[in-house]
Amino acid sequence: MLSNMSKVRKKRKLESENLFSKKRKVTSKTSTPSFNKKNNEIYYENHDHSIIDCVHDDCLAEIFMYVPAWERPKLALVCQKWKRVLNYSWGSSKKLQLTHWEQAEYSNCLKKYSTPDEKLSFLNTLLYKCGRYLTQLDLTAYGYSDIVPVINEYCPNLVKLRLRFAFDHDKMLFCDVFSRLSKLKVLTVIFQYHLRHHSKLHYLMIALESLADTLTDLTLFNWEGDDHCTSKRLPLNIPCTFPKSTLRVLPRLKALKRFEFGGIKIFRELREYLLNNSAIHVISYDLYVKKVLKLNQLMFSITKLDLFRYHVLDDSLYTIANTMKQLTTLKINCEWITNDGVVAISKMNNITYLSFSGNNDSIDSASIKLLRNLNKVLLPGSKKINDDVAIKVLENSPKIATLFVPDSSVTVEFIKKAAEISRNRKQLLTSAVSFIIDIELYESPYFKIICVNNKLNN
Repeated sequence: MLSNMSKVRKKRKLESENLFSKKRKVTSKTSTPSFNKKNNEIYYENHDHSIIDCVHDDCLAEIFMYVPAWERPKLALVCQKWKRVLNYSWGSSKKLQLTHWEQAEYSNCLKKYSTPDEKLSFLNTLLYKCGRYLTQLDLTAYGYSDIVPVINEYCPNLVKLRLRFAFDHDKMLFCDVFSRLSKLKVLTVIFQYHLRHHSKLHYLMIALESLADTLTDLTLFNWEGDDHCTSKRLPLNIPCTFPKSTLRVLPRLKALKRFEFGGIKIFRELREYLLNNSAIHVISYDLYVKKVLKLNQLMFSITKLDLFRYHVLDDSLYTIANTMKQLTTLKINCEWITNDGVVAISKMNNITYLSFSGNNDSIDSASIKLLRNLNKVLLPGSKKINDDVAIKVLENSPKIATLFVPDSSVTVEFIKKAAEISRNRKQLLTSAVSFIIDIELYESPYFKIICVNNKLNN
């Protein structure tokens, strides 16, 4: 029986490979799409109708799972079979990220819709299809609060949610907008351009009462970008204050363990409550950033940021990536971040000096390989950082002079490749590793090796 199942799987695999790789004459108008990862677009190519008919539904649905969720609706336009099979592919959609980036070159699939109504209609259809399977959702690319009732309706299994409210002409939040999100543990809400959103902050606090039994992590940020504010005030000085309702709601959030906020002032009674409540880990983003600011320095003009002593999380890095566009040096403790945090760092175009302190085995090649154009970098201590990952970082940074990979899985193979690359570039590269190696065997005028046994923190 097992042998027969194995044969069936091999047959289906061959069918799928034939469907997408064989070149055939066009005998009908039926089209099948191929996905271009670089441009996030689907291109259609003509194929023999009989090829589509012979592919098993389960196999076809599995193929569809490799297409990003926001592109899959296009597949329904191919033929009736694909439209039917598409319904079986949504079960793989556990995480959906439509992320907003202030840097213009990082666009998203919502850019092609010219009006908010068109964007909302698209998201409404998409979440209707895949929402019930999602556990993580990032819709910061949308920017309107009227998406929250849609999420509440179609995404009952969410555990982690991140939103951004950037416009003032949409519907207000109401107290029951989280009523069906009975599994939500992590919530991040970003308000952009403070004068428009003070009332929304009040309604949001009231709505949080629906999450009293599940919400463990709450992050609230208020951004003020240099491109949208003529006064160019610091988030630290923005007169946006937590509403009085905050002091009534927070004690009711029985599951809350962590509360992070930035760009929002707290009033005296709220400060006293947070200081005296040892059950909640309070992180003030403003407090840590203020320590590195010089007198009269503007937030968006910061070039160096040392947060080794700050409890840095993914949302902190996301905020930094979108509000400190001139940043060239970043030092952080990586213990609490994930791949999402490293992705945020990869969007900081001006970063040349990047230093991770500490160990983190949740970070892997999926994000580290996105780092590029660095001059000096100390990677996290992680067994998931191997030769291929370290070499990719080296190849992505033509002017790199320092690459430290302590407490990782790199081997002498990385040393050999690094020596070759530095020799071909004719520029000095200094690399640090945690294993014993015959330094004299690989060092050259263009390559220097440092062997360390302890963690590097600089």
